[in-house]
Amino acid sequence: MFKEIKEIRETKEKQTPLIIYGAGIVGQTMLSICQQEGVEIECFLDGSEKVAGTKIDGLEVVGPWDLKSKYPNALFLISVAAIKDVIDKLQELGYPNWIAGGTLLKGLDTSQPDPYLNHDRFAVENCILCHEGFINPTKLFIRSVDLIITERCSLKCKDCSNLMQYYEKPQNCDTEMLLRSIDTFCAVVDDIMDFRVIGGDAFMNKEWPAVVNRLTSEPKVRRVVLYTNGTIVPKEKDIETLKNEKVLIIITDYGTLSRKLVNLRHLLENSGISYHILKIVEWLDCSAISPHRRTQEELKELFKICCAKNMATLSDGKLFRCPYSANATRLKAVPNYEGDHIDLFKEPLDETTKSRVKDYILNKEYLDTCDFCDSRPLSGNEVQPAIQIKKPLPYRKFNK
Repeated sequence: MFKEIKEIRETKEKQTPLIIYGAGIVGQTMLSICQQEGVEIECFLDGSEKVAGTKIDGLEVVGPWDLKSKYPNALFLISVAAIKDVIDKLQELGYPNWIAGGTLLKGLDTSQPDPYLNHDRFAVENCILCHEGFINPTKLFIRSVDLIITERCSLKCKDCSNLMQYYEKPQNCDTEMLLRSIDTFCAVVDDIMDFRVIGGDAFMNKEWPAVVNRLTSEPKVRRVVLYTNGTIVPKEKDIETLKNEKVLIIITDYGTLSRKLVNLRHLLENSGISYHILKIVEWLDCSAISPHRRTQEELKELFKICCAKNMATLSDGKLFRCPYSANATRLKAVPNYEGDHIDLFKEPLDETTKSRVKDYILNKEYLDTCDFCDSRPLSGNEVQPAIQIKKPLPYRKFNK
């Protein structure tokens, strides 16, 4: 830690402003470290229109659109886990100088209380591992991967971004195939921060305990996250599976639709199971499936601003960059674009596949499937969440 601090101090002596890129939990933790070490921070930089223009701990949060006029020259301390995207953005803006902030956090013991660590230890640990994985060419660290275990959901939301509203006869995924997918994926990666068990609703597949038990027993998996909508309470015989310290339940609160949320919350609290409730007030409008006939350059620009392009997804042993691509392929709503995914069941479990997966995660410039998506920028159009429909939505199917 202190070597990097010294380098920052030397840069400050040259009167170069030091800016923390990312005003979230990790950025604020980095600010605390710098203040303790006597390193002056000029401001925060954050791409969120909701955050830019505010102040955090007395420091201004600048948006990328105002950066050049306010700070024509600067050094950036990156606190965002998706470091590759940040570096690409800085280069686009004309700023070549940056430091991977995860190196400053590495000395923190995220398992114990720390004078610098006042926030979510998982967010801090995630940043450390993401930055280490980016800097180390031999290491493959995956920030998160979604594992589709079912197409079934207890709700039928018209605008579901995971495309559940299109499944005519939704099915649970085969358990043996799921366990093989986990084993194959873990064989070619070094570390996974979050293995996210999703559907549909994860609890719709009654075999979910077998999947969770396999994930919690895997040393390479730091945390196992199950997503549910507050309509299903797990059976008593399965509760022990959720008591593992790696497990976190994310419950999306859709008001009256989440009819068993209170019962589920009480069960989790009484059982000492970690959970978090998300109150959703809007969704991004990104669930349509229709070809736009975009050019390659247009697809690259669309992919660049997509907020889901780093949501790696496992579907029947295939690794996709996002859940939209995974489910559109499952539905046969797009042609079988083989370049859009890696079929791990067909790959040797060796360093060659590891390198290929890392290149796919870090350097893929766009997906052909992106042509069917309306786009998913953070600043995209918003719609009312969880509007229910009675029948699956129609769509065009590709036979192959």
